[in-house]
Amino acid sequence: MRGGDDVGSDWERAGRGRAARQGAADRGTRSGGRPKPKDALRGPTKASDRPLAARYRRRRLAAALFGVVALLVVVVLGTRVLLYDAGLANVEDLTVTGVTTVPEQAVRDAAAVSPGGPLISVDTAGIASRVAALEGVASVTVRRAWPHTVEVDVTERVPVALWQSPAGLYEVDTTGLSYRRAPDPPPALPRLTFAGVGPQDPATTAAITVLRDLTEPLRAQVATVAVAGTQVTLGLVDDRSVRWGDPERSADKVAVLGPLLGQPGSVYDVSSPDLPTVRP
Repeated sequence: MRGGDDVGSDWERAGRGRAARQGAADRGTRSGGRPKPKDALRGPTKASDRPLAARYRRRRLAAALFGVVALLVVVVLGTRVLLYDAGLANVEDLTVTGVTTVPEQAVRDAAAVSPGGPLISVDTAGIASRVAALEGVASVTVRRAWPHTVEVDVTERVPVALWQSPAGLYEVDTTGLSYRRAPDPPPALPRLTFAGVGPQDPATTAAITVLRDLTEPLRAQVATVAVAGTQVTLGLVDDRSVRWGDPERSADKVAVLGPLLGQPGSVYDVSSPDLPTVRP
């Protein structure tokens, strides 16, 4: 049998063991109660592993880029085959809209669209330029209507006056352009009685502005338009005349002129709409 000192020593060692185990448990509880990850136990990654990971990422990126490039090549080649080589989108028809006074055949001849070629290769800008040069054409829009049609939409010039030029009687549109010889008999439009009619001419601009601002009943009574500088005089179909003045305050002048024409006289002056006058 061991003596009392030996027994005491055993109890003391057992106590210290329990205290150590309890301290370890307490430290584990304070740290979240979870064991450290294995990676942390293994320590930091070796420096030799980082270049391998970078090379792996570069290879994956290169493979992805190669796949994208290959896909683009396939798409481009497929589009080329469909639009050019296979003949699935060739020109088969030309449609012309918007023409009334301009001959449709003249538009077709100017467009010069040949059937059979790829629709994608049609020069729409060139067609629009050639058609726009035709007499009586104000503007033109050319479109590709897939899969087989070229569409030409024409906006015609609208005559608002006539002008007796040295070459004959011409129609004048809203821009002041004398663009086409008037038919025989000519339309019932006011005649511009001054020289130098054109889009950049101030007298032409003044005359067209006044004609545009007149109401339809008043415009129907106008036979001639004379301009001195920018001072406009309207000659009416019944040999009366209206001194309009410059194109300013057209709305006021129109409002005054209507009732004024109901009064007897031969010259109606609305150049100052606040003080209109009538002379015999």
